[in-house]
This record gives sequence, structure tokens and C-alpha cells, in this order.
Amino acid sequence: MDAVAGWIIRHSKAVASLFAVLTVACGLLIPLVPVNYNLADYVPDGAPSTQAITVMEEEFDDAAPNVRVFVPDVDLVEGVAVKEQIEALPGINSVMWLDDFVDVLQPLQLQDPATVEGFLTENGALYQVSAGLDTAPATMEALQEIATEDGAVEGQLVDMALAQTGTTSEISTIMAIMLPMLVLVLLLATRSWLDPVILLGTLGVAVALNMGTNIFLGEISFITQAVAGVLQLAVSLDYGLFLLHSRERHSRQGEDTPTALRGAVTESATAIMSASATTILGFLALVFMSFRLGPDLGVVLAKGVAFSLLSVLVLSPALYMVFDKAVAKTHHRSFMPSFAGLGRMLGKAAPYLLIIGLVVPIAYLAQGMNDFRYTMTAYPEGSREAADRAFIEDEFGRQLSLVLLVPRGEWGREHELIQDLEELDEVIAIASYQTQVGRLVPAEVVPSDQVSPLLSDNYSRLVLTVDSAKEGEAAFDLVHRLRDVAQEHYPDRYHLTGESVVTLDMRDTVREDNVVVNGLAILSVGFVLAIALRSLVLPLLLVLTIESSIWMNLSIPYFAGTHLAFIGYLIVSSVQLGATVDYAILFTQHYLRNRIDHLKRESASRAIGETFGVLLVPAAVLAAAGFILSSVSSLEVVSQLGTALGRGAVLSFVMVFLFLPGLLIAFDPVVEKTTWKTRFLRSTP
Repeated sequence: MDAVAGWIIRHSKAVASLFAVLTVACGLLIPLVPVNYNLADYVPDGAPSTQAITVMEEEFDDAAPNVRVFVPDVDLVEGVAVKEQIEALPGINSVMWLDDFVDVLQPLQLQDPATVEGFLTENGALYQVSAGLDTAPATMEALQEIATEDGAVEGQLVDMALAQTGTTSEISTIMAIMLPMLVLVLLLATRSWLDPVILLGTLGVAVALNMGTNIFLGEISFITQAVAGVLQLAVSLDYGLFLLHSRERHSRQGEDTPTALRGAVTESATAIMSASATTILGFLALVFMSFRLGPDLGVVLAKGVAFSLLSVLVLSPALYMVFDKAVAKTHHRSFMPSFAGLGRMLGKAAPYLLIIGLVVPIAYLAQGMNDFRYTMTAYPEGSREAADRAFIEDEFGRQLSLVLLVPRGEWGREHELIQDLEELDEVIAIASYQTQVGRLVPAEVVPSDQVSPLLSDNYSRLVLTVDSAKEGEAAFDLVHRLRDVAQEHYPDRYHLTGESVVTLDMRDTVREDNVVVNGLAILSVGFVLAIALRSLVLPLLLVLTIESSIWMNLSIPYFAGTHLAFIGYLIVSSVQLGATVDYAILFTQHYLRNRIDHLKRESASRAIGETFGVLLVPAAVLAAAGFILSSVSSLEVVSQLGTALGRGAVLSFVMVFLFLPGLLIAFDPVVEKTTWKTRFLRSTP
């Protein structure tokens, strides 16, 4: 590494120029990276709902209804005209209304009241619309214009539109808040007014390289787009601080800038690479999720940490050489106070603080008993979208459209299926060829625009309107009962899909992923710790400390009585471990170094005093990044992820200084025996 560091120092201007060119190139690529806003696309191909969607896309031109539109003050005649107006909008595939279920030329008093009231009331008309999701914001805006301010628009299309507009607009807001905060925090940890600029510039380049190279992945999810840059900055800031503190140590020894930088790169490279390895492996554990959002986020975050590692070890020294004189002129005293007194206090209390361990089993049990959510169902409080949903549900009740595909031509069997489905209390209406046209009417004599939405060459399509939420035990129970009815009539020959069906498959998938991801994250991080610390027991103590903080973090929603997005739960479990285990590593390294010349309590006190200020900065940055995500993002899953990450950073930091010292003291003899080439100072007789 010394030779590489020497080459970087000698060619600092060329290195800086190369990174500048790469940054500009990647910056131009960032807007070109496709972003996917539909979580259903990340459900595994083998899931029943995914197979159903694939078959439906192959057999039919349009999808199931995914948005409900209420237009006020519309009577029967006007309702037909409004339907045609909606059908004419760009991005609209089909529109279902009352005239698709009953003969509107006959008096409505003779029709089924429940069917009529599901589409037309004295206040207005409700339309079930199938719209493409690629242009969701524009389509939602057009539908809202037709509905007018007194109308309402609600459904999956609205979810997608808010995800697109929210992700695009909020990333810049998050960065605008975070960057000044980072500068203020870094001023406390550095000794030059220019240090924060160089550090943030280095990591900013790494973020640009990471986000630009996402174009080679094909596409990324909107969740990855929203959190990757912020998390990359937050989790890799300490790499730059490691290098900076090492350079300052060499400078205080009288070395000139090239020598100090060369020594700093050589000295800190091992620590930085060890820290980044644990973080990268924690993120890569997400790659083994069957729910493909995990690999999407895991690859981008791991790649981001790798770019941060490269930028800190290569670009940062080059920039310090280029701006050497400016850094020297802007030197200032350290604003970080001494924490030696705090170290002595916590060192004395360390054995007694192990009582915290009594909370750990309770937290472990509680975090698995959370009320989990699997969809993006929450809208910003006070928004039109939230008001629209509440209005439509109050006026017409909860309505969800599901699609059931069965083999075409078995009309008797299909008729029996429809009868059994109609007996289910939650089924409001069924649109099919039999109910709309009649099984005795040949399809050849019916206009093609009436046949094509209901019949393909191979399948009959039944569109079920049901009184059901998108998720929850009642919604999932209905899906199971629908599958049972379909299985009875068409054993293994039917396909069922819809939002609640996809959500059920998503739930089953991520539940299975949970054990795999957490297990791999713990094993991979533990393996790196065993190599870095050359110990068998220390990895267990460090992982226990961070995992305990994770369990405490994720148990809080349970005790608070709030729900938790399961995607956030799963991601936080890996990200918090990978991002904050560095705190435990640095503290343990200082403890081991002090144990050579000091007794165990004194070593713990010194380690706390030496590392508290160093770790306070990255922990504060990660916590702030999480809470900024939480407060700015209008997307519930991103907001909850931010809250959990921010809270997790605080808990990990606290556990490293309140719980880990006691563990190291308690297991001190075992640590010495199981750590390679380690000898501790023994107490005098």
C-alpha cells in the first residue's frame, strides 16, 4: 500500500483530473437511470400472482382496474358521457362503470340496488379505471381535472404517482438539508475550515460515481433512488475521518505534507478496508432476498461503499496535495472537547451496566411481534390524496378489483364458479363474458371491443369487485378463500391477481427472506471481524452488541402500538449491522491496545475517552440522515426506514459505550486466550 500511496501523492493532479472527468460523466448518466416505482415487479417470478400477471399481459391488452374516480353531480346520461371522456385520456386502458353490469336503458329501480349503488348515487358517479403506470403523475392529474375539486381519485395509480413525484422532488430537499448539517458536524471533528469541503467533495464524487453507474444495472427501485445517496454519505463518512486523523497525527510529528499523507494512507488503509468490508457484506446479504428489492438496494449500497473506499484512499490524498497551502492557511484549533472524564465514569460503571442485557431477550421477542405493513398505503396528512381516499371509502365503501383467469370454453364449469364466488360476502360484483354478454351468445356476433377485455384465445377473464382492504388478515383470508373456490373448479388451471393477492405473495416472500438475510449478514460480518480482530470470541461480543441495539430499535414500534413497514424492518436489520459495527470495531481495537499496558477497567475507560468523540461524528451523521429522510419523505416506507435508521444509529452508539465495555471486561480472560498473539497486562499480586 505504501507504493500505491506514493504514486498517488506524486501524481495528485492527474488523479484529481481523472476523478473530475469520471464525476462529470456519471453525473450526466444519473438522470438517464430508469427508476421502477412498482413494488409488485420485485415479487419473485415463481409467485402465483406474478405468474398471473404474466399470463394476463400475454393474453389481454389491458390490466385490471387500478384507480377509482368519483365525479360529482353526474346522472345516468351524463355518466355515460364522462366514461367516454375518461376513456379518451392518454394512458387509459379501459373504464368500467354501471353500464358494463346492467342494462342502463331499463329503469334502475328494476336493477340490483347493490350493483347500482356501487357506481351511481345521488351525489355522483364512480368509475373503475385501468391505467398505465408509466405516466402515473400525468394520468392522475388528468383524472383529477375530470373529477374536479369536489371529486376524488383513489387507487394504485395514485400510489405510483406520489412515489414518482415524491422521490424526484424530495431527494434535492433531503440533500439541501443534510449538506449544511454535515459541514457543521465536520467542523467539530476537523482542524481546518477546508477539511469538511474536501471530505464532502470526496464522498460527493463517490455518490456521483455510484448513482451514475446504476445505468449498467438496467433500472433501480424508487426506494433505492431515495435512500442510496444519503446512506452512502452517512455510512462512509468515518472512512474519511480515519484518514484525516491519521494525517494529522503524522503532521504533528513534524512530517511534511507528502510524507504525512503517504504514511496516513498506508496506516489507515487496513482499518478503512476492514470497516468497509463489514459494511459491504452487510449490504450484500440483501442480495440473497427472493424479494428482488433486496438485491436492488444491496448491490447499489455495496457498490456505493466500494466507491467511497476508493475515493477516500485515492482521491482524498490527491485533493489534500492540490489544496495543501489552502488547508494550512485555514487551520484552527479543535472544537471537540475531551471525553476522558466521561471515560473514567463509564469505565467504573461498565460491569454494572451489563444489566442492560436483561432488556435484550424482551426486545428480541417484541421486534418479531410488530404489526407489519407490506404496501405503500399512507398518504401525506392533509393531502388531497388522503381526503380523496377517505371520501370514496365513506361514499362507496372499500372496493378492490381482482382478476381471475380460467380456461376459455368450459362455460358450465365457469357458471358454477361464478355462482360460488357470488356467495362470498365480500364479492360485490363480477364482470365476465357470462355476466356481461351471456354464455349462450357466440363471441363472433359480439363487437370485439366488448369481447376483448373478457375473452382471449385461451382464457376467460373475471373481474371481481370485492369489499376488501389491500392488506391485513381479513384481506389475505379472502384471497385464500378465492383461491380455494377457483382450485375446486379449475385445479391448478386458474390464475388470480390483484393488489391484495400480490401483497400476500410479497408478505410470504419477505417472511422467508428474513431468516436468510439476517443469518447471512451476521455470519459474513462475523467472519470479517474474526479476520480483522484475529479472535474467535470478539466477533460474538461485537455482533451481540449491535444485534441487541437492532432488536431494541425494531421493538419500539411494537411497544408504541404503531405499525412498521416490513421492507424497512428487513433492510434496517442488515443496514444497521453493516453500518454501525464499525463503532464496535474501533472501540475494541482501542481496548485491546490499552490492555497491553493497563488493567481491564482502566483500558475500558481509556478506550471510551479515546473513541467517544471520534465515533460521535459518524453516529450523529447517520442519525441525522435517517431523521431527515423520515421528516422530508412523503413515502411511508422511506420515512419509516429513515426513522429506524436514525434511531438505530443512536442505539448502536449508546450500546457500544454502555454495554460493550462491560462485555469486554467480563470476558477479558476468554478474549485474551482466543485472540491470536495477544497478551494482556496482569494485575500485580
